[in-house]
Amino acid sequence: MSEPGASRNSRKLVADAATAEFAEHGYAGARTERIAKQAGVNKQLLFYYFGSKAGLYQGVLDAAAEELRVAVTSGTSIEFSATESLRSSLKAVFEALVGSPHLMRLVVRGAFDAVSEAADRPIREITTELARVISRGQGLGYFRDDVDPTVAAKQAAVLIVGYLALEGALTESPAELSRADWISSVSDLLVRSLSW
Repeated sequence: MSEPGASRNSRKLVADAATAEFAEHGYAGARTERIAKQAGVNKQLLFYYFGSKAGLYQGVLDAAAEELRVAVTSGTSIEFSATESLRSSLKAVFEALVGSPHLMRLVVRGAFDAVSEAADRPIREITTELARVISRGQGLGYFRDDVDPTVAAKQAAVLIVGYLALEGALTESPAELSRADWISSVSDLLVRSLSW
């Protein structure tokens, strides 16, 4: 077992193991013993870094929310039109969730996890940042101003997260939409609904 002074980054190992554990089992089902074992540290080190199981969960949620915020904002650029920014941001969120099954599970579990007020922070981060992209497009005259940016952002989040959560049930054969086709069609739908 590693100790706080070990040469490897034990805090990151703990955070990575906790992310996997909370994604798989939710807050109630997560066990600090499994997290410590997976991280290769003693259990006391978890509490040294994060204070409690709740503190550890909060740290995982904060990191997930930040990862999603970065994904959305990486899709925007001053050189992009509002339409390009929206398409790029939607694709960036989609790819972040596809690229990290743990992140995807945290987003879905957060919608149902009443243990922590911050459990839904990752999904709120997606909708907040997408609403900013939409609002910016409205301010520049690209998008209709009679659309609530927050509602449109929530609809976008449902189309992305819902598809990934239900992908196995929605795609029965190789002829069905690929992931790239799905995010492209979602982008087209949202852009058309927002445009004048």
